[in-house]
Amino acid sequence: MENMKKRVIRCAICFMLLLPLLPYILMLVNPMRRPEPMVTNYVLRLTPIGTDMEEVIRLVENHRNWNVAWISYDRGFSHPRPHDVTPPPEERPFIVGDKSMKVDMRRIWPTNTPVMGYFMEMIVSIFWAFDEDGKLIDVYVWRRWN
Repeated sequence: MENMKKRVIRCAICFMLLLPLLPYILMLVNPMRRPEPMVTNYVLRLTPIGTDMEEVIRLVENHRNWNVAWISYDRGFSHPRPHDVTPPPEERPFIVGDKSMKVDMRRIWPTNTPVMGYFMEMIVSIFWAFDEDGKLIDVYVWRRWN
């Protein structure tokens, strides 16, 4: 019985020591928890510039936990780019591409941002923009907390 108590105490101590590392461990498991530029690079590795729209749609449909929010064959997506320059009023909203697609992922927590806390829900949206021929020209990842 004494041996069992020692084991339980050791396990509890190990758990308490590893708890602060949980967001970083989860960040290794799920690429969507990584910093935003790394997420964009991950998406671009899966769907490089020039990839056909139908190929991106197939990849998204086969990817677990990626839900297609919409696919537009006649309009790009609105985007506030470039980040460092605000477009003049006549160019707002800034539309990227001739065709587009949006994918949403929800309930990714705990976050890797200590300011937001461990139990905030992170919502990740990925936007793909395509030219008139259906070739990928841009990817934008938008992360926000709920």
